[in-house]
Amino acid sequence: MNSYVSLSDKYLTAQGLITAVVELAQSRGIALHKLLRGTGIFEQDLLSVEHCFSLEQKVKLLSQFKRLMNTPDSGFLLGSQLVNDSSSSAQSVLYSAKVGAALLQIQRARLQLCPLFFSQHYVSNQQFYIFLNAATGLDDDLHNYILEIYSAAFYSFLKRLSPHYPQCEFDFSFKRPRHIHQYEQHLGLKLRFEQPTTRWVISKTLLRQANPYASELRFMQARAQLAVKSHEKYTFIEAVWRYLHTYNEASLEQTAQYFAMSPATFKRKLKCHNMRFSSLVDEQNKHKAIYLLTLRAKCNEHVAERLAFYDIPNFRRAFKRWTGLTPSQLKV
Repeated sequence: MNSYVSLSDKYLTAQGLITAVVELAQSRGIALHKLLRGTGIFEQDLLSVEHCFSLEQKVKLLSQFKRLMNTPDSGFLLGSQLVNDSSSSAQSVLYSAKVGAALLQIQRARLQLCPLFFSQHYVSNQQFYIFLNAATGLDDDLHNYILEIYSAAFYSFLKRLSPHYPQCEFDFSFKRPRHIHQYEQHLGLKLRFEQPTTRWVISKTLLRQANPYASELRFMQARAQLAVKSHEKYTFIEAVWRYLHTYNEASLEQTAQYFAMSPATFKRKLKCHNMRFSSLVDEQNKHKAIYLLTLRAKCNEHVAERLAFYDIPNFRRAFKRWTGLTPSQLKV
């Protein structure tokens, strides 16, 4: 099976998001000891090139940052700062030849650049779709906050890499926030809320646009630095999610066996990530159903069969439970 990282595995450096959090907090007068309190991170850790941090520590740091900043724009400001990341992972993105190549690099280096969410990419009707899923269970406020950070970072990268002002659509599964003006200021006006899934959408033509900051030498240097490091391919939740994507009828016992665990150990592992097996199965089925119904324009019967529903009314009821919509309402 493929290797993965868990919440407690320490593999992240201070470069990128952690450094940006510290710098932005200190620029607003927040004392470092207050920011780091309860995170398991110490000041000397930030200065060591050899010290590594876990996803669990990163989540605690972001939660503390959100609480101490206490402003509706802090997530967007933090995300916008990530375009200045000097790590080899970020540099391999910034010096890519074209926008499409840069997005591919983000996907390859996602465990360093954006490990708290993972994505699936599709092309349909001249549009490029990026569907997002959480790599660990988060409370709603922090989940939405991290999406603000990643969305702002993504849009900032697009604006840096594109020779023209890029058009991007953002769909979010949560309700329209009170600070909607911050969304509009940092992400533009093409925003939709209370959608069945979270996704970013750009024009397919944007993928072919040349990056004005491209440098083949700097790109190869950054890739070479990445190559000498040993990186796992997935977070644990993404690894489970992708297994279920391939084997959609797999039981908990079969999935646990694939990950070389007993069912009890596997359930405890999921619980450590604030996830349940049934929730992952539902998310997987919801994702496949939305993809087939919208991007592939398949009929209900075809989708139901693909998801191993042999009764159409049962499929409709399940889809309504997953999304709050009927399949017909989704297609409208």
